[in-house]
Amino acid sequence: MTLDYENIETHLGDYLRHADNLDIHSDHFFPITLLDRIFHYSEHQHGTEIEGGKKIHRNFHGHDFDRWIDNLIARTKLDLHDSDGETATVELVDIDAFSIGNADGEVLVTLPDETTYTLLDHNGNKLQAHELEDLGVELDISEMFNRPPVDSDSEQYMGFGTLAQIVRVVCERSGLKLEDGKMTAADLSERIFRHFHDELLPLIPSLWNDMEHIAHYARCRIIYAAH
Repeated sequence: MTLDYENIETHLGDYLRHADNLDIHSDHFFPITLLDRIFHYSEHQHGTEIEGGKKIHRNFHGHDFDRWIDNLIARTKLDLHDSDGETATVELVDIDAFSIGNADGEVLVTLPDETTYTLLDHNGNKLQAHELEDLGVELDISEMFNRPPVDSDSEQYMGFGTLAQIVRVVCERSGLKLEDGKMTAADLSERIFRHFHDELLPLIPSLWNDMEHIAHYARCRIIYAAH
């Protein structure tokens, strides 16, 4: 992976797109792989337009899933370590430059105030440049269920209701029983899209409301996903 913001953003964004790591038995089930397919399917169904001399796809409702991913990645938390042994946590978007240390191959991070840190892995060890490909991100939603929706000042957020209803309908129609523990998030996402992709299109605005809540309150954190 090249050491610049765009390449690191792309790498982490690709990882997040496959991060179906929430509980499929609860209203907290949020399958990003399924949403990725739904939104891009919507774009292709709507067709293409010309903007600035380039062909672009337009979602039915004007929602930009790729930009949503980019915004989450921009706010990814990274743990840093300076030469005096002090640690700091910053968001990816706050980093001015990436580089590689002299002989040790450590990943150096420069902030806008020109202070330099080394990037740490999940164990607090200095990350080596050759380990960049093993970085992933984890979507932390632990705080967001204690917060009201973005468009409300008081009512507590109750979970991804639209997605939970989709899961219940799919299970009811297809005879699936999630409680047997055999169905994974990836399997469920595949089955939902395969059988209900057209029915999901009108639900995009409602799904987007849940995604806006995530974008407002949740954060991604770097994880070390070595194979």
